[in-house]
Amino acid sequence: MTRNKMGLMNTSQGKTIAKSYYFAAYGTAFIVLGLASAALGPMLPYLARQVNVSLSQVSFVFTAVSLGYLLGSAGGGYLLDRFKGHPMMLVSVLVSIIALFFIPLTSQLSLLLVILFVLGIGQGVLDVGGNTNLLWVYQSRVGPYMNALHFCFGAGAFLSPIILHYVMRWSGGQLTWPYWSLAFLTIPTIFGFVLLPSPKNQEIEETEKNSAHITNSGLIIGMIMLFFVYVGIENGFGGWIFTYVSETEITTETAASFINSIFWGAYTLGRLLAVPLTRKIKAAHLLLGNFFLAIIFLILIIIFPSNNLALWVGSAGLGLALSSVFPTLLVLGESRLRITGRITGLFFLGSSLGSMLIPMLLGQVFERFGSFHIITTLLILTFFGFGILIFVIFTSNNTKEKHRSQRNLR
Repeated sequence: MTRNKMGLMNTSQGKTIAKSYYFAAYGTAFIVLGLASAALGPMLPYLARQVNVSLSQVSFVFTAVSLGYLLGSAGGGYLLDRFKGHPMMLVSVLVSIIALFFIPLTSQLSLLLVILFVLGIGQGVLDVGGNTNLLWVYQSRVGPYMNALHFCFGAGAFLSPIILHYVMRWSGGQLTWPYWSLAFLTIPTIFGFVLLPSPKNQEIEETEKNSAHITNSGLIIGMIMLFFVYVGIENGFGGWIFTYVSETEITTETAASFINSIFWGAYTLGRLLAVPLTRKIKAAHLLLGNFFLAIIFLILIIIFPSNNLALWVGSAGLGLALSSVFPTLLVLGESRLRITGRITGLFFLGSSLGSMLIPMLLGQVFERFGSFHIITTLLILTFFGFGILIFVIFTSNNTKEKHRSQRNLR
């Protein structure tokens, strides 16, 4: 941010207003990101029919998107330390619009996978760029704003199945208009990245002086694994719950769309509630509560697998439980590590691998062992994530105490 470009930096109020412009730009981008990310689950059966393959085969679309996301987030994180962020994010938005336009125009699985791979690259750059730049804008005060940013993502994800359902009905079951609608809704995100100057990492010099503070490889690896498991659970449930409900005929296809939406709706509400909670509850404690609740609601669905009410309550509860994990993990990382584009890129590398491999795993479980074992697999993964979280908290506390002791010795 510069005085000449913003013209508002002479006062504290001016700085706050200037920062709000950045949040508006990133928030708009994350609404669109949520719309596109949550679209794949409800569209999965229709995509399978379009390219004439089975659900097991079409589940590789998750892999294609996630491979692109992996490349976009890891590469984007690396480039953020070297180039301006907003031009990169602008290119990612344009790439996403083009990919969304071409998805309904292909009838071959191989070409569909290529297009979704490209879409994943755009989403990865946009995601890591928005999170990293927000950390640089707000720094130590990022907690509430990070949860608010991811609330925007959840809002888009909540609206996506509903919008797509009614656009599908309006278009007579054709895929063209649902994806073209998403492309059209992405266009407004262009303006923020064109009009605002790219923020800079103001902690680079401090990072270099305190490089020992960011070299705890165990903490970084633990955080990467935690992002891997969490995002896999989130995308796995959000991506497969529609198919799980509709294929097992627990209820109607329309109700399946709304169950998908109730998951993302509770997910969105949870991120809104987390905005004030992060001011009062430590990140570590909030994360422990998130995982504990996720275990409870998955067990509820397993105990009553054919109960419609249990499915609604379990889906809503799981969405609420998972809602604040991702932004709170970033806040935990910011409080223990000096966040650079490279470190954020590593976190997103873990998340992209999780979103790539775990939904694909669930597709194979669905095909070979049946729908019930999808929820069982998610529960096992949640227990595993809970164990990693305890390790991360313990390691990060030790790192923080060690750094504090070193600083006192000086």
